[in-house]
Amino acid sequence: MKTVLIIAPHPDDAEIAMAGTIVKMVHDGWNVIIIDLTNGEPTPHGSTEIRTKETQQATRILGIKKRICLNLPNRRIGNTIENRGKIAELIRLNKPDILFTPFQIDWHPDHCAATELVQAARFEAKYHETDLKGTPHWTGKLIFYISQHRFQYPQPTFVIDISDTWQEKINAVKCYKSQIKNASPSSPANLLNKTVTIAKFFGLTINSAYGEPFIADQPLALKPESLLNS
Repeated sequence: MKTVLIIAPHPDDAEIAMAGTIVKMVHDGWNVIIIDLTNGEPTPHGSTEIRTKETQQATRILGIKKRICLNLPNRRIGNTIENRGKIAELIRLNKPDILFTPFQIDWHPDHCAATELVQAARFEAKYHETDLKGTPHWTGKLIFYISQHRFQYPQPTFVIDISDTWQEKINAVKCYKSQIKNASPSSPANLLNKTVTIAKFFGLTINSAYGEPFIADQPLALKPESLLNS
């Protein structure tokens, strides 16, 4: 069984960026774990209780069995040794085959800090002489998902066709009603509208209805049949 650890600065980040891919991995029998660094509050229309309920609803739709919130301070995530150790321990305890984290170029400082933390924690997780829980582990693949904060997207390394899991993705995003309220239903900046627009655009790039873009931090090995079937 493949284990995937997805680091999200806030609840809803994983769903917005890669819910369709998450559902596909779950359907394939992978062990998918989401680590929310914060509870996402404060926000204009949310509260800790509201965000917790929204996250639980979305998690059920995704079908994942394990989701952890580290309760770091929202808007003030710091690339500190303490925070790095918390993530490194989760890597050592869960031993993922793949790590997902936000792409570094982002307007939200929490997202930028999260990327730095994960990259550092990935390395620290393999230490032998340490007080960290768990045993040394090196995660061979680090993949970046792209946040909706950016209106100019970089060229992705690959795009996952999520046409067959689109309904689960949009249903999971709809769970975050408090965040959808941040823009009017007719605004292009509305969370749902942006989710649809971005997924359709990247789907178009691979000749499918909906797609999710990703960037790998190293070359990915492909077999010739993968190219012919894509």
